[in-house]
Amino acid sequence: MSVRRKVSIFVGLAQSVIGALATVFAFILYHNFLGIQAVLNVTAKDVVLYMLILIVFGLLSIISGLFLVNEQ
Repeated sequence: MSVRRKVSIFVGLAQSVIGALATVFAFILYHNFLGIQAVLNVTAKDVVLYMLILIVFGLLSIISGLFLVNEQ
């Protein structure tokens, strides 16, 4: 395997993991697990906006990472 292919797989997997973590954090924030909203000083009306931003970022990162892994 070439160096370019190895780097592409590594970056794609890292990007997918970061996207998955952002999506998981959005749901943790929404369900207020361990009082995370109070720790981050997030008001209840802003939670939906932050959740939307994190989910969109996460899904785009996952898709982009998978495209990098599957690059020919």
